[in-house]
Amino acid sequence: MQKKKKMIRELYNGNIVPQSRPMHKDSKYQELQNKLADLADSLNQKLTDDDIKLLEEIMTTWSYISAVNGEECFAEGFRLGAKMILEIFERDDERLDL
Repeated sequence: MQKKKKMIRELYNGNIVPQSRPMHKDSKYQELQNKLADLADSLNQKLTDDDIKLLEEIMTTWSYISAVNGEECFAEGFRLGAKMILEIFERDDERLDL
């Protein structure tokens, strides 16, 4: 039986990439992404070239905000999980024999 690699080494070596996951065709995320694309296409047909550039800049900025928010939420969730694990070891509980 092959020895399992440690998660930290896997993360370091780039084998664990939390932000890249497959998108399922029937997911709510995909549905909303399709709706956004349809709405943007409808709006683009009504806008001038300058307005389209402005809309694209707004959407790009919103995308960056979303990415930064995702990163911050991931980091905060990770910290919270680590604090919960530490609390388990700090607690004086007779059922936990370490």
